Amino acid sequence: MENEQSEVFIVPHTHWDREWYLPFQNFRVQLVNLVDKLLEITKQRDYFFMLDGQTIVLEDYLEIRPEKKDELMSLIRKGQIAVGPWYLLPDEWLIGQESFIRNLEISFDLAKEFNIPLMEIGYLPDQFGHSRAIPQILSNLTSFKAAVIWRGVGPEIITVPFKWKSDFHSHDSILGVYMPKGYGNAADLPENDKDLKDTILEKIEELKPFSPVPVYLLMYGTDHQFPHPNMNILAKLVQIENTEINFSLLHNFVDELQDKLQQTDFIIPEYSGEFRSSVRAHLLQDTYSTRMWIKQWNQKIEDLLVHYVEPLTTFLWLFNNYEYPTSYLNLAWKWLLKNQTHDGICGCSIDQVHEEMKSRFHWSESIGESQLNELKEEIDQLETEDAESKVYVFNPTNNSDKLSYFEFTTSAKKSIVGLQDSLGSNYLVQALSSSEEILFENIVSPIVLKTAFRLLPGRKILDYYLNGVHLSDNINPEIYDVTLLCGRVPLGDFDVDEFKKQAAEMIKSKKYKKYHIKATLGSKQTYGVLAPLKGWNFNEFKILENMDQIVNDAIFLTSKNKISTTFYELKFNSDGTFNYLDKRTNTEFIQLHKFEDYGDKGDEYTFGRIGPDQVKIKKVKRNLIVKGPLFCEIEQEILVELLEELNENRDERIGSVTIPIKTVFRFYRDLARIDIKTTLTNYSKDHRLRICFDLPYSSLETITSTQFGVVKRKSDPIGDESYEEQPSGIQAQKRFIRIEDNKSDLAFTLINKGLPEVELANNNRLALTLLRCVGFLSRADYEERPMHAGPFLETPGAQEIGEKYTFEYSLSIHSKELPLHDSDNLSESFCLKPKSMLVKNNELHSKLSESILHIVNPWIRISSLRKRNDKLCVTFYNLSSETETTIVQVNSKFNKFEHAKIDGKILFKDEIRDNQLELNFKPYEIKMCYFS
Repeated sequence: MENEQSEVFIVPHTHWDREWYLPFQNFRVQLVNLVDKLLEITKQRDYFFMLDGQTIVLEDYLEIRPEKKDELMSLIRKGQIAVGPWYLLPDEWLIGQESFIRNLEISFDLAKEFNIPLMEIGYLPDQFGHSRAIPQILSNLTSFKAAVIWRGVGPEIITVPFKWKSDFHSHDSILGVYMPKGYGNAADLPENDKDLKDTILEKIEELKPFSPVPVYLLMYGTDHQFPHPNMNILAKLVQIENTEINFSLLHNFVDELQDKLQQTDFIIPEYSGEFRSSVRAHLLQDTYSTRMWIKQWNQKIEDLLVHYVEPLTTFLWLFNNYEYPTSYLNLAWKWLLKNQTHDGICGCSIDQVHEEMKSRFHWSESIGESQLNELKEEIDQLETEDAESKVYVFNPTNNSDKLSYFEFTTSAKKSIVGLQDSLGSNYLVQALSSSEEILFENIVSPIVLKTAFRLLPGRKILDYYLNGVHLSDNINPEIYDVTLLCGRVPLGDFDVDEFKKQAAEMIKSKKYKKYHIKATLGSKQTYGVLAPLKGWNFNEFKILENMDQIVNDAIFLTSKNKISTTFYELKFNSDGTFNYLDKRTNTEFIQLHKFEDYGDKGDEYTFGRIGPDQVKIKKVKRNLIVKGPLFCEIEQEILVELLEELNENRDERIGSVTIPIKTVFRFYRDLARIDIKTTLTNYSKDHRLRICFDLPYSSLETITSTQFGVVKRKSDPIGDESYEEQPSGIQAQKRFIRIEDNKSDLAFTLINKGLPEVELANNNRLALTLLRCVGFLSRADYEERPMHAGPFLETPGAQEIGEKYTFEYSLSIHSKELPLHDSDNLSESFCLKPKSMLVKNNELHSKLSESILHIVNPWIRISSLRKRNDKLCVTFYNLSSETETTIVQVNSKFNKFEHAKIDGKILFKDEIRDNQLELNFKPYEIKMCYFS
């Protein structure tokens, strides 16, 4: 390689954090100044610049400089400025799988709107490690040339180019391009030709050990760096023997790298999986638990949009010509995505940044909730009088034909004992709670009531209809009760004029001094049910007021201190923990659900452990609060004493605070799953609170859910003291983690709702992080990471003092022969409750019971189901390490099928015959499919 012609690519760029140690609007001022300067430079000379792989910077700039749109877009079309392919650079661990897809989709949509090209490179310069989902997404769903990465890459990667697969069994891969010295390895290039030459030679020497071909990438830029107008001229003046200096863009480097590799016999090394090493760069993975409310809220909204709003509105669009709310949903996704940058969702910015995130979360969630309300009103408007009601239950999960828990609410007038599905099977219900839905209620004088009735324009009251009136004496003889019986639709022929006449006469009689007026939708009763449901479809149930007794031999013995089911026997201990005996294997788990609290002398990025672990249980109170045939609930209230804070030298924990913790445990008769909800308000500083489950066996690895699949990880930290950041056993998870016993048939699955940080400590303590509270953005005075990861700024809001939290998680102890898709089913069933609605016998009745589609093979999962490009768009993925084939049973509305990429490029078309389609999946493959 010594005498070969070398190619050096100087790529001018900026790394643009929209918000971090300054709020968004402050950084936007800098962005506007940067782009203004860039446009001035390009008027004077042939200059190139990369805007950090994002398109959101275009929106941010044009909101302030709309008059510059044509000029900016012209430069992008000419290839002088590179943008995209991402809408914004996302964190890779804390967001859900659909967020990756929508991020790219919105960027492609913007590119189409602006008529500009996007950079065809998965540029991910500063993410805190890299998910195995990245090569899956980029190879299956895009036409990108490469993925360019930095953090997380381990010692096994020794060359800039490598072939990256999501898993050893995967058939698909993408060219990985590793930046050994990061995205700013040439940010400090001097602005004179003599020093510039020497610096370029130094940079080449730094890169040579990683470069199998003489093509070198010099990333000329760093965080918020402005363009330097003279560098392209200076680069042309530099003369280095056998070396060509290019002042260009990232895709030019990738193209040349690929060309050079094809001209050699170098075999590109292959790597499978994720990147989570801190050997060469900070990994900063304790951000998984900083400001935990952000993680919970993000998960809640993504679930709301993907699993409820989109599929439900899709059903109504298909079966009732409902107008699909595309613009609303795009806006909801944009607000959510704006909170998914790593400085945002990771919680590692100044307090103001995270306060501003709350508004975006509220806006996104409000859009989603309002669309569900619109949908309900659409269905309610189709009600007919005196028709038989049926319960329709939408199952937003892949858990098909297995028991799912759901609730439904109906009029309290009926005494309901069960539900019957469409196949004639009966299911017992458990009465839960009753309530009255009151629109308004007040005690008024006769003159006020008279005026109100006189102004009543007709049957319409607020957004409801007056369907009847109930008049009765009050317990107080001077007050008369007037109850207005309302409904969401008008029922019957209620004569408003006759009622107003009667009311006027009653008031005129002066018999009563006051009137108790109440408008109500009536009394409601809520029931719980366990029944099998078809996934991603509505399930129809008939309400039963009488039914034959269902014979069930299941054991279900309950008291406030002990639960016995067919699956296990559980006893609570005096310290609030519980012992669990697995009846199948006769294995006992001791003191499960134990709190652990270590001090934290670190910062928003990295946990700095300081002992002791101290949780003093001061008081324990337990009550059996729900007891029924299907499940029971035990409420446990404990007072715990924690150490209050660190001392001034930050080397000792001092003081004490008492925190009440309320936990509700739910135990099912027919499910081995135990659901847990814990509520507390934090009053302690500088600490990490975890809930722990000590296993009666050890395991060297975990099976952890991630985007579009699961990943096997070593439980012990990998690395040594030479690493940039001390290795840790902390890991990120999506919905569940599963630990199997190598010596027996046991497995333990712990499920969470928006709690992404977990660790298998000492190979047998499964610890789920609830809170990590710190007071600084970055520090450099502790051994876990003895250098800064950001500015030294105080962040008192990250201490979470006075913040009330509710944590939801669940556990299941089962055979390790249970397929992984069933662990996935368990987690989805817990995290995504089915949505039920009472539907009268109307025109929509029969349509809702139709399936849109049904998958036969449980290894093939649905990620999303929605309308896109005026077609039904379904994203499937294979959870298996094997090649899988499935029959997809499709509604008769569809006769055409397309397999496409995110940008709309069609890979394959076919006709749908006999309402079914056969799909073949490579291991872990993702497919985006359109039906029309």
